[in-house]
Amino acid sequence: MRILVLVIASDSPAYYVEMQKVWVRRCSGCTCGDAFGGVRRCTSGVTGRRAGAGAGAPSVLPSVLPSVNDGCNSDIVDVWFVKAKPARLWVGDIANDGPLSDTVEFDQDAMTIYVKGEETYIPGILNKTIEAIRAIGLDYDFVWRTNLSSVLDFDGLVRYCNSVHNLNREVLDKSHSKNREVFYKSNREVFYAGYIGLAPIEADFDSHIRFASGSGFLLSREAVQYLLDMDTTSLLSETSLLSETSLLSETSLLRRDLIDDVAIGALLEPQFGIVHLDRCRIKTGEENIARMVELGIFHFRCETYQHERTVEFMNMVDRGLCRRLT
Repeated sequence: MRILVLVIASDSPAYYVEMQKVWVRRCSGCTCGDAFGGVRRCTSGVTGRRAGAGAGAPSVLPSVLPSVNDGCNSDIVDVWFVKAKPARLWVGDIANDGPLSDTVEFDQDAMTIYVKGEETYIPGILNKTIEAIRAIGLDYDFVWRTNLSSVLDFDGLVRYCNSVHNLNREVLDKSHSKNREVFYKSNREVFYAGYIGLAPIEADFDSHIRFASGSGFLLSREAVQYLLDMDTTSLLSETSLLSETSLLSETSLLRRDLIDDVAIGALLEPQFGIVHLDRCRIKTGEENIARMVELGIFHFRCETYQHERTVEFMNMVDRGLCRRLT
């Protein structure tokens, strides 16, 4: 099982940096041997190889993942922070030994994917999410997209993804469908899950968009493929290349006028629904972390008003998770 964790991040203000330090500490505490992009977590105790090639393009990335010859048949979780970088600071690929890219930069030492552009709320966060997923998401069985003010129990995430992966599903044979829309509707492996929120639809307050909160949502590889297909279709439609021939309705395209989690929900939920995932919202610092883990909760939301206690709560959860393992 290969799981990609994308942490939407920023360098400013200062408390964001402190939040990232908690993530880095949790990653280093769960690493067995050499790591690529954060947690290379092999529960068998044998790590996959670290590639000598750079990670500047998707064609290079599969070489960093364990093959059957690596001696690693266990679960792997890779963690990357995702940040924006303005064009004036762009160099292409700071991994140095891979192909240059005009969209993303990979910094392995900093566990960071940089997406070209300014840090903005809309559409900046969505752009960071989509471009990071586009760069490496299809190399994984699942993508967990989260934010800096959350803390993740990696063991719990792995257990949950394995339970999803092992479910018996009836999957439509791709070879019997020439229409991607029909295939995706019929393919139960398109899996979208998270803590469900509601956003009112513009000019119709009796209707809502159901979406998985951006503090943490899970996408299967098939959901990632659908998301990228629809985003590509949207970009092509803007140039009128598909305006006459596309079989997809306008409501199926990824909207750039919505915040990222709502935009993704507006695209995925009408087609596939959402599986609700419980999370623990840390409100007092007195929460029983061990009990939450026993209940199957692996996502801890630590954000507080103006982040007055966010880092404190993140450290508390981190200590609770580490104490449980000792």
